[in-house]
Amino acid sequence: MQFKVTHARYIADRRRLEFTASGERNGCLFTVVTDVTCLKEPQTPENVHLVALARLTEIFRQRSASGF
Repeated sequence: MQFKVTHARYIADRRRLEFTASGERNGCLFTVVTDVTCLKEPQTPENVHLVALARLTEIFRQRSASGF
């Protein structure tokens, strides 16, 4: 899976990182808009990327409506 975080915003009072990521997985293009709880604000772009990677991995492990 290759992706790039195109937008990220940390909401301190809710401890949530909202982000948009676009990329390619198994030959298919995707765009995901989601949020995730963080114990502290990701300070660097690398930290945002790692948080996004963890969340995207979780999303893509879920079974789809088609059963795949």
